[in-house]
Amino acid sequence: MNFFEPIPKSNFTVTVDIPGSKSITNRALILSALSGETVFLKNILLSDDTIYMIEALKQLGNTIDLNKEKKTLKISGNKNPQFKDLKLYVGNAGTAMRFLASYLATGSGNAILYGNERMNERPIKDLVDSLAQLGVNVRYLEKIGYPPIEIQAFGVDCPFVEIDGSKSSQYISSILMAAPNFKKSIEIKFVGRIVSKPYIDMTLSMMRDFGAQFEKKEDSVLIHPSNYKIDTYTIEGDMSSASYFLAMALISNSKVTLNNFFKNSIQGDSKFLDVLVKMGLKILDFSETSITIKGIERYSGIELSMNDIPDVAQTLAAVALFAETPTKVWDVENMRIKETDRIAALKNEILKLNGSFLEFQDGFEIIPKPLDNYIGSSLETYDDHRMAMSLSLIGLRVPNIKILNPECVSKTFPNFFNEFSKIYGEDFK
Repeated sequence: MNFFEPIPKSNFTVTVDIPGSKSITNRALILSALSGETVFLKNILLSDDTIYMIEALKQLGNTIDLNKEKKTLKISGNKNPQFKDLKLYVGNAGTAMRFLASYLATGSGNAILYGNERMNERPIKDLVDSLAQLGVNVRYLEKIGYPPIEIQAFGVDCPFVEIDGSKSSQYISSILMAAPNFKKSIEIKFVGRIVSKPYIDMTLSMMRDFGAQFEKKEDSVLIHPSNYKIDTYTIEGDMSSASYFLAMALISNSKVTLNNFFKNSIQGDSKFLDVLVKMGLKILDFSETSITIKGIERYSGIELSMNDIPDVAQTLAAVALFAETPTKVWDVENMRIKETDRIAALKNEILKLNGSFLEFQDGFEIIPKPLDNYIGSSLETYDDHRMAMSLSLIGLRVPNIKILNPECVSKTFPNFFNEFSKIYGEDFK
């Protein structure tokens, strides 16, 4: 479809199904490959980003048996892969680009990692600098500091490495996951102010589940050579994807049940529930794998650092438009190097609606207006899945909203608009 046009609706009751986590799926795939064992993964996400990872791992000698209907995958990992003259395409999948770089470092051979046009604008220098410390030869093929890159690897025999996580925690997670397959114990020291720190905690939690041996310190992790070994791993529902339906309940004063929402989630974006509760969202029921929430007619804005949870800042922006008081977000400058410059993109589209958006280098402030001050518009999504999903929420209150290029949600949540449309019943097209 060329656009999705949500129809304003409130005071409904709906149940939606949250897909498996992209972040956990791609980590589980890399950890399974690094194990060299056969691992059975349940509740996997099948989306653009995870399919790019699966195809790259196949090229690297991993045997993968996928059951799309059951959302399961069996992978026989290829530990310390051998490769020659490989070209691995990852689209705009940041996790695939970054995690594969360190996986390649554990093997021997040469390979090119490349993506689409936007990927070539997303920095990778901090990771490459750390790989160089590890003795990996990395060559920029176009612009220094950015993909595409060519990696020549011989395995890693190094006791210490520093890595800057001020732009992306994925650089740190990449090296952490690969480190048990290095030839000796290594201390990985974090420098700079770490963004999205909960993703590092998630990585370490998964590594422990898979059998890694390490000692965590305040600003470093000491990792020992060890064998990843696990038979079965179940992937949680995606908390970033869940954010849109938590917000849907609050924006529309409706009752929403989310299936596949894990109560004891290891994902940092689960904290978004607490943010919305502070604004007025009510929790009616919370089991181990589902939650039911209810919005209220009037709710307040909020002011907070979202440094730990920048991927849900766009969701909060949509919520903020209809609050009773302003909302201010800071510490999210890394939003500018995601699938698009998300702060600038939000400003462009909210101003089209006659909304108020104050842009800062590291955040934004939204001052809500009366509902009848907003005007419908066709909203650009910048080929960014999170722009499409967050902006669609505005259509719950503002008529004549059209979400352009809705297919971009295939990056992480291919079924998003089908789940969204459940609020309209079976006849909605």
